[in-house]
Amino acid sequence: MLWIIVAVIAVLLLIPALALLALWLYIYIYFLKYVVRIFQERPLFAINRGQPEEGAEDFSIEVAGGSVIRVCLLHCIGPRRGVVLFSPEFGSNRWSCREYSPFLREAGYDVIGYEPRGQGESDGISGYQPLHWVTDYEVADVNAILGWLKTRYGDSITGIGVIGLSKGAGAATVAAANDQYIRCLVTDGMFAIYTTVVPYMRQWVRIYSKMHWVHNLLPDWFYGSLAHVCCWRVEQERRCRFSKVEIALRRLGNRPLLMINGEKDSYIRSAMAMKLFDIACRSGKASHQFWLAPGARHNEAIARHPEEYKRRVLEFFDGNLGSESKVPSKGV
Repeated sequence: MLWIIVAVIAVLLLIPALALLALWLYIYIYFLKYVVRIFQERPLFAINRGQPEEGAEDFSIEVAGGSVIRVCLLHCIGPRRGVVLFSPEFGSNRWSCREYSPFLREAGYDVIGYEPRGQGESDGISGYQPLHWVTDYEVADVNAILGWLKTRYGDSITGIGVIGLSKGAGAATVAAANDQYIRCLVTDGMFAIYTTVVPYMRQWVRIYSKMHWVHNLLPDWFYGSLAHVCCWRVEQERRCRFSKVEIALRRLGNRPLLMINGEKDSYIRSAMAMKLFDIACRSGKASHQFWLAPGARHNEAIARHPEEYKRRVLEFFDGNLGSESKVPSKGV
């Protein structure tokens, strides 16, 4: 009798498992091609591209393989209190840091902007066409900048702060997970693959499938497994490896984070940003901050609320980075 009960329970458990597997294969065969295509479509961002500034240093640094990255350095006004790396959004240039630099420079911070390979005037990478998703290539570029900063500033500073926008925020966060030289981060419009793609996959599959009630019942891990397969296929096509921003956030430890997201951001919705923030808050004992900028779209917080933006960012860096340097900025 006991064996009959065990057999019945096993069958009852096996049936839904087989049904899920069949549905997974169904979506994989008939709909994953659409997800792969949409995954590679570039969103219509309003991209900021700044103009060169007179008096700024403008130069190139070499990365592995002989490629060069274009960099600019805008010196602070008066004694230096810290150094801030500006990690730009997809499609932007190194001079876009100018919009974010005046209030920081006046407060005593050097600001460094750069262009990842394949963007702006930096060299491209053979066989690789950048998308808005973070890959190991963009993280390697941040690591190269960090190496240069350590040589440039030497022991006059113990580390830097970061302002990262969108894709640049993700690349800097992944780099920070492996390098304590980044002491604190401000991210604006940051996104990751899993927390972004899974909600959209529900929407994409519903567009091409009429079984709406079934898709609404499926758990996130079901779509997440398909998302991983989608990423793997795109990696093979584009000869790259996508970086896992969620994992990097878990490894920040006690380094402070100020995460900013636009309330009206139609691409990185507030719920997606909050999931990332929750991941970061579980990483350590640091007092992270989250600001949902009212009425702002993607990366629009500084344009919508310039004074509030400057106040929050400056207070964050003053509290976690700022300390008057013994070496004037021009003497570095």
